[in-house]
Amino acid sequence: MEVLGHRGSRSPGPENTVAAVDAALAAGADGVEIDVRRSADGELVVVHDARLPRLGGRAVLRRSTAELAARGVPTLHEVLDVWAGRGRIIIEIKNQPGQPDFDAPREQTAQVLIELLRARGLTGADSGVTVSSFDWFAIERVRAADLGVATGFLTMPRMAVSGGLAYVRSAGHRELHAHTSAVLAAPHAAELAHRAGVRLVTWTVTSDRAALRLRDAGVDAVICDDPADVVRALSTTPRPLTTKPS
Repeated sequence: MEVLGHRGSRSPGPENTVAAVDAALAAGADGVEIDVRRSADGELVVVHDARLPRLGGRAVLRRSTAELAARGVPTLHEVLDVWAGRGRIIIEIKNQPGQPDFDAPREQTAQVLIELLRARGLTGADSGVTVSSFDWFAIERVRAADLGVATGFLTMPRMAVSGGLAYVRSAGHRELHAHTSAVLAAPHAAELAHRAGVRLVTWTVTSDRAALRLRDAGVDAVICDDPADVVRALSTTPRPLTTKPS
Protein backbone atom coordinates (compact mmCIF):
# COMPACT_ATOMS: atom_id res chain seq x y z
CA MET A 1 0.00 0.00 0.00
CA GLU A 2 1.32 3.44 -0.94
CA VAL A 3 1.72 6.10 1.74
CA LEU A 4 1.10 9.59 0.37
CA GLY A 5 1.57 12.77 2.37
CA HIS A 6 -1.55 14.95 2.59
CA ARG A 7 -0.80 18.50 1.42
CA GLY A 8 2.81 17.41 1.43
CA SER A 9 2.76 16.62 5.11
CA ARG A 10 0.40 18.39 7.51
CA SER A 11 2.58 17.06 10.30
CA PRO A 12 5.18 18.48 10.79
CA GLY A 13 3.99 20.96 8.14
CA PRO A 14 3.45 23.68 7.29
CA GLU A 15 1.09 22.13 4.75
CA ASN A 16 1.42 22.66 1.01
CA THR A 17 4.98 23.94 1.24
CA VAL A 18 8.31 22.91 -0.20
CA ALA A 19 9.41 21.89 3.31
CA ALA A 20 6.33 19.70 3.83
CA VAL A 21 6.85 17.88 0.54
CA ASP A 22 10.52 17.31 1.24
CA ALA A 23 9.81 16.10 4.80
CA ALA A 24 7.25 13.54 3.63
CA LEU A 25 9.56 12.08 1.01
CA ALA A 26 12.55 12.08 3.36
CA ALA A 27 10.44 10.15 5.89
CA GLY A 28 9.88 7.35 3.41
CA ALA A 29 6.49 8.29 1.93
CA ASP A 30 5.82 6.89 -1.53
CA GLY A 31 4.64 10.28 -2.70
CA VAL A 32 2.67 13.38 -1.82
CA GLU A 33 -0.64 15.06 -2.54
CA ILE A 34 -0.84 18.84 -3.00
CA ASP A 35 -3.49 21.42 -3.97
CA VAL A 36 -3.27 24.01 -6.74
CA ARG A 37 -5.10 27.25 -7.50
CA ARG A 38 -4.45 30.19 -9.81
CA SER A 39 -2.95 33.47 -8.64
CA ALA A 40 -3.99 36.86 -10.03
CA ASP A 41 -1.27 36.59 -12.68
CA GLY A 42 -2.44 33.17 -13.80
CA GLU A 43 0.33 31.11 -12.25
CA LEU A 44 -0.38 27.92 -10.34
CA VAL A 45 0.31 28.17 -6.62
CA VAL A 46 0.14 25.45 -4.00
CA VAL A 47 -2.55 26.24 -1.45
CA HIS A 48 -5.69 24.57 -0.15
CA ASP A 49 -8.09 27.35 0.84
CA ALA A 50 -9.57 29.84 -1.61
CA ARG A 51 -9.20 32.61 0.98
CA LEU A 52 -6.54 32.84 3.67
CA PRO A 53 -6.52 34.85 6.90
CA ARG A 54 -2.87 35.70 6.23
CA LEU A 55 -4.04 37.32 2.99
CA GLY A 56 -6.50 39.52 4.84
CA GLY A 57 -9.35 37.26 3.79
CA ARG A 58 -8.92 38.15 0.13
CA ALA A 59 -9.14 35.40 -2.46
CA VAL A 60 -5.94 33.72 -3.64
CA LEU A 61 -7.13 34.52 -7.17
CA ARG A 62 -6.95 38.26 -6.35
CA ARG A 63 -3.33 38.15 -5.13
CA SER A 64 -0.21 38.16 -7.29
CA THR A 65 2.26 35.32 -7.17
CA ALA A 66 4.79 37.65 -5.52
CA GLU A 67 2.31 38.63 -2.80
CA LEU A 68 1.49 35.01 -2.17
CA ALA A 69 5.17 34.05 -2.02
CA ALA A 70 5.73 36.73 0.62
CA ARG A 71 3.08 35.00 2.71
CA GLY A 72 4.56 31.54 2.37
CA VAL A 73 2.58 30.21 -0.62
CA PRO A 74 4.90 28.43 -3.10
CA THR A 75 4.42 28.04 -6.80
CA LEU A 76 3.76 24.64 -8.32
CA HIS A 77 7.10 24.92 -10.10
CA GLU A 78 8.89 25.20 -6.74
CA VAL A 79 7.11 22.17 -5.34
CA LEU A 80 7.79 20.11 -8.46
CA ASP A 81 11.45 21.07 -8.23
CA VAL A 82 11.78 19.68 -4.68
CA TRP A 83 9.67 16.61 -5.51
CA ALA A 84 12.04 15.93 -8.43
CA GLY A 85 10.43 12.64 -9.43
CA ARG A 86 10.77 11.05 -6.00
CA GLY A 87 7.83 8.67 -5.98
CA ARG A 88 4.44 9.99 -6.95
CA ILE A 89 2.82 13.41 -6.81
CA ILE A 90 -0.95 13.90 -6.85
CA ILE A 91 -1.92 17.38 -7.98
CA GLU A 92 -5.44 18.23 -6.87
CA ILE A 93 -7.15 20.94 -8.89
CA LYS A 94 -9.23 23.03 -6.48
CA ASN A 95 -12.41 24.09 -8.26
CA GLN A 96 -15.52 24.01 -6.14
CA PRO A 97 -18.87 25.83 -6.43
CA GLY A 98 -19.18 28.94 -4.29
CA GLN A 99 -15.47 29.68 -4.26
CA PRO A 100 -14.10 32.79 -6.02
CA ASP A 101 -12.00 30.85 -8.52
CA PHE A 102 -14.69 28.34 -9.51
CA ASP A 103 -14.87 28.25 -13.28
CA ALA A 104 -16.39 24.94 -14.37
CA PRO A 105 -16.82 23.99 -17.13
CA ARG A 106 -14.26 26.47 -18.56
CA GLU A 107 -11.53 24.90 -16.41
CA GLN A 108 -8.82 27.55 -16.64
CA THR A 109 -6.82 26.01 -13.80
CA ALA A 110 -6.85 22.61 -15.50
CA GLN A 111 -5.71 24.17 -18.76
CA VAL A 112 -2.83 26.01 -17.09
CA LEU A 113 -1.79 22.75 -15.43
CA ILE A 114 -1.88 20.90 -18.75
CA GLU A 115 0.42 23.49 -20.31
CA LEU A 116 2.79 23.42 -17.32
CA LEU A 117 3.08 19.62 -17.33
CA ARG A 118 3.79 19.63 -21.06
CA ALA A 119 6.42 22.35 -20.68
CA ARG A 120 8.19 20.39 -17.93
CA GLY A 121 8.00 17.10 -19.83
CA LEU A 122 5.85 15.53 -17.13
CA THR A 123 3.77 13.39 -19.44
CA GLY A 124 3.20 9.70 -19.86
CA ALA A 125 2.32 6.91 -17.47
CA ASP A 126 5.81 6.86 -15.97
CA SER A 127 5.88 10.59 -15.13
CA GLY A 128 4.85 10.00 -11.53
CA VAL A 129 2.07 12.57 -11.87
CA THR A 130 -1.58 12.00 -11.03
CA VAL A 131 -4.18 14.75 -11.39
CA SER A 132 -7.24 14.64 -9.15
CA SER A 133 -10.26 16.81 -8.42
CA PHE A 134 -13.77 16.81 -7.02
CA ASP A 135 -14.62 18.61 -10.28
CA TRP A 136 -15.05 15.95 -12.95
CA PHE A 137 -14.83 18.57 -15.71
CA ALA A 138 -11.25 19.28 -14.59
CA ILE A 139 -10.00 15.70 -14.76
CA GLU A 140 -11.88 15.11 -17.99
CA ARG A 141 -10.07 18.13 -19.47
CA VAL A 142 -6.75 16.60 -18.43
CA ARG A 143 -7.67 13.24 -19.92
CA ALA A 144 -8.78 14.88 -23.16
CA ALA A 145 -5.38 16.61 -23.42
CA ASP A 146 -3.81 13.15 -23.89
CA LEU A 147 -0.90 13.79 -21.54
CA GLY A 148 -0.85 10.15 -20.53
CA VAL A 149 -0.83 10.99 -16.80
CA ALA A 150 -3.15 9.23 -14.39
CA THR A 151 -6.38 10.92 -13.36
CA GLY A 152 -8.38 10.32 -10.19
CA PHE A 153 -11.87 11.35 -9.10
CA LEU A 154 -12.23 12.67 -5.57
CA THR A 155 -15.50 11.92 -3.78
CA MET A 156 -17.10 13.43 -0.72
CA PRO A 157 -17.80 11.33 2.41
CA ARG A 158 -21.49 10.95 1.57
CA MET A 159 -20.80 9.34 -1.83
CA ALA A 160 -20.72 5.55 -1.75
CA VAL A 161 -17.70 3.83 -3.23
CA SER A 162 -19.95 2.07 -5.75
CA GLY A 163 -21.21 5.42 -7.06
CA GLY A 164 -17.72 6.79 -7.49
CA LEU A 165 -16.59 3.63 -9.24
CA ALA A 166 -19.47 3.82 -11.70
CA TYR A 167 -18.35 7.27 -12.85
CA VAL A 168 -14.62 6.44 -12.88
CA ARG A 169 -15.18 3.37 -15.06
CA SER A 170 -17.45 5.20 -17.50
CA ALA A 171 -15.06 8.17 -17.84
CA GLY A 172 -11.89 6.08 -18.09
CA HIS A 173 -10.05 7.44 -15.06
CA ARG A 174 -7.42 5.31 -13.39
CA GLU A 175 -8.21 5.96 -9.73
CA LEU A 176 -11.01 6.64 -7.28
CA HIS A 177 -10.02 8.83 -4.33
CA ALA A 178 -12.75 8.01 -1.84
CA HIS A 179 -13.19 9.32 1.68
CA THR A 180 -11.95 7.01 4.43
CA SER A 181 -15.39 6.80 6.04
CA ALA A 182 -17.00 5.64 2.79
CA VAL A 183 -14.33 2.96 2.29
CA LEU A 184 -14.58 1.61 5.83
CA ALA A 185 -18.37 1.51 5.51
CA ALA A 186 -18.06 -0.77 2.48
CA PRO A 187 -16.26 -4.00 3.50
CA HIS A 188 -15.63 -5.06 -0.10
CA ALA A 189 -14.69 -1.63 -1.48
CA ALA A 190 -11.19 -2.61 -2.58
CA GLU A 191 -12.41 -5.82 -4.16
CA LEU A 192 -15.06 -3.90 -6.14
CA ALA A 193 -12.48 -1.37 -7.31
CA HIS A 194 -9.95 -3.97 -8.38
CA ARG A 195 -12.60 -5.95 -10.19
CA ALA A 196 -13.37 -2.77 -12.12
CA GLY A 197 -9.67 -2.22 -12.90
CA VAL A 198 -9.55 0.90 -10.71
CA ARG A 199 -7.01 1.77 -8.02
CA LEU A 200 -8.60 2.76 -4.72
CA VAL A 201 -7.02 5.65 -2.83
CA THR A 202 -8.40 6.94 0.47
CA TRP A 203 -8.35 10.38 2.09
CA THR A 204 -7.70 11.69 4.68
CA VAL A 205 -6.04 9.26 7.06
CA THR A 206 -5.39 10.97 10.39
CA SER A 207 -4.02 8.07 12.46
CA ASP A 208 -1.79 5.05 12.07
CA ARG A 209 -4.65 2.86 13.32
CA ALA A 210 -6.85 3.96 10.42
CA ALA A 211 -3.99 3.35 8.00
CA LEU A 212 -3.58 -0.21 9.25
CA ARG A 213 -7.32 -0.87 8.90
CA LEU A 214 -7.26 0.41 5.34
CA ARG A 215 -4.19 -1.65 4.47
CA ASP A 216 -5.89 -4.75 5.78
CA ALA A 217 -9.00 -3.83 3.75
CA GLY A 218 -6.87 -3.96 0.59
CA VAL A 219 -6.79 -0.32 -0.52
CA ASP A 220 -3.99 0.74 -2.86
CA ALA A 221 -2.94 4.00 -1.21
CA VAL A 222 -3.65 6.27 1.75
CA ILE A 223 -3.35 10.05 1.76
CA CYS A 224 -2.34 10.82 5.34
CA ASP A 225 -1.60 13.86 7.49
CA ASP A 226 1.46 12.33 9.16
CA PRO A 227 3.15 10.11 6.58
CA ALA A 228 6.20 9.47 8.77
CA ASP A 229 4.01 8.00 11.50
CA VAL A 230 2.11 5.84 9.03
CA VAL A 231 5.32 4.57 7.40
CA ARG A 232 6.59 3.51 10.83
CA ALA A 233 3.31 1.80 11.74
CA LEU A 234 3.17 -0.16 8.49
CA SER A 235 6.77 -1.29 8.82
CA THR A 236 6.30 -2.59 12.36
CA THR A 237 2.80 -4.06 12.20
CA PRO A 238 2.42 -7.21 10.09
CA ARG A 239 -0.75 -7.99 8.23
CA PRO A 240 -3.12 -10.27 10.15
CA LEU A 241 -3.03 -13.90 9.12
CA THR A 242 -6.01 -14.92 7.05
CA THR A 243 -7.19 -18.38 6.18
CA LYS A 244 -9.25 -19.37 3.21
CA PRO A 245 -12.13 -21.78 3.71
CA SER A 246 -11.36 -25.26 2.43
